[in-house]
Amino acid sequence: MKPYLKIINIILFTAIQLCYSQNKIVLDSVRVSVCKKKCKTFTKELLDKKNNNSATPSFMLGTPKYLKMFSISSKVRMNIYPFNEYDSIYIAKPTFIKDIEEPRNYLQEKYHNSVRILTEDEKIKLSDILFNYHKTYDLYRIGERSTIGCDCIQLKYPKIILLFKKAGQFKKYIAFPDDGWNRYNLTDEEYQNFDWSEEKENVILDMLKKDILPNQKKN
Repeated sequence: MKPYLKIINIILFTAIQLCYSQNKIVLDSVRVSVCKKKCKTFTKELLDKKNNNSATPSFMLGTPKYLKMFSISSKVRMNIYPFNEYDSIYIAKPTFIKDIEEPRNYLQEKYHNSVRILTEDEKIKLSDILFNYHKTYDLYRIGERSTIGCDCIQLKYPKIILLFKKAGQFKKYIAFPDDGWNRYNLTDEEYQNFDWSEEKENVILDMLKKDILPNQKKN
């Protein structure tokens, strides 16, 4: 980013922070300082979000693009929620249980077919996807609930469950694809740090494809 644009973004973000409550989202602050692409659009998006302006600006009427907009280092990423809050992150393959519909509590062990810990390299890759990639003015962050065309139980469950452990217990989860079911137990503020989107779901599923059950890989 050109120096003068960076200064402009910092000034604009200072204005954003004045509109914030004391409970600030750290990720947005870090992103503004290391923005590399579409920085003016991103800053405008933050201002609109804080002003509860849901109208899409005229320059965003085209299809928003999911791309790497920021250059947050891995060291800094590990100090942003959820990586700074939990001792470890696990991946669980789902156990399919008939006659239990959504919403389901995926912290419960009965939904865990098998569980393994996320490696350090995988954590770094996951944090890069979550924090350095973004889709500006994304009006459809998660998929819509759709009618399943067959009685296939595997289509009624997520493919991957991420479990966040602290003090020996799983405290939080996020399962995906979300498919419009809000498959997480995060607060609104915590969920915003994931900056979730269907594109991110697909990229993370591809990264963890070896963990997807065989009968779910086709879908």
